[in-house]
Amino acid sequence: MQGSLALHKGSVFVGRYEKTAHVTVHSLDGHPLAGGFSFRDEAVGRSSVSGLSVDDDRRIWVADAPAARVRTFTLFGAEVGEFCDSEGERASPRDLLGQLGVPVDVCADGDADEERVLVASAGRRRYALSLYDVTGRLQRSLRPVGDPDALFHGIEGIALLGKYAYAAESAARQVQVFRDAEFHFAFSVPSRKGPFEPTAVAPLEDGRMLVTVRGRASALLLVDGAGRLLETLACSGSAEGELENPSDVVVEEHGADRETRLAVIDRDGNRVQVFNLEGRCYGAFLEGGAASAGSH
Repeated sequence: MQGSLALHKGSVFVGRYEKTAHVTVHSLDGHPLAGGFSFRDEAVGRSSVSGLSVDDDRRIWVADAPAARVRTFTLFGAEVGEFCDSEGERASPRDLLGQLGVPVDVCADGDADEERVLVASAGRRRYALSLYDVTGRLQRSLRPVGDPDALFHGIEGIALLGKYAYAAESAARQVQVFRDAEFHFAFSVPSRKGPFEPTAVAPLEDGRMLVTVRGRASALLLVDGAGRLLETLACSGSAEGELENPSDVVVEEHGADRETRLAVIDRDGNRVQVFNLEGRCYGAFLEGGAASAGSH
């Protein structure tokens, strides 16, 4: 089981799954809030929350990898939309323009009047990162490293902020940054503990980025606008304030670094920890079914 996160106006949306997918809603101190739901694709007998996003209309977007589709729900679980490849091409391995393949993450930005939906697909694919409109109509396919013949390799986490798009490629051991849908630059962060395997990226308004890394080098990193390491906010380990194979990070900015809150999910989706941008950990929730996050 893995875990995905979204953060919208102080509410943390947590996606977890085994055969049935679950979305729950919490405050930043871990207390359950109204909303949330479960679902399972009838045709394949299982679903996942491989990627999770909440738009300005509080619609919940889910990348459902086993069902090979992107789904849209209301806060309480009414499914109000989806897009996928044609039934005959469900989960198609073909790497063609407009083929969704197996979606592993989704990021929706805006509202129904003007919305961009960025979707990442699994595997080694040229057309693994694409922008769609709210109906699922393809708008643009992004070129890996700016090369029309190159391939994305193992995208796990994506993000949108203004004119920028971001893709964390664990298998390629890099994060790619796009500006106005064109390749801008890519970066890696060396570590003595193990390879750089980024699983998620969360951009900040000033250009800095948060990056989660899995494996022996599990960590939460703060990098500058060029991808240079500024600080390791959390290192690998089992204690509170440390990370074990984190799979997602989300952030909402509120003034100074000490006031901004971010959430990281690790331990196969079984723990969410809350930090600030100075690396202070405020506690964890979901572990053992109990909320233990401290005051914010």
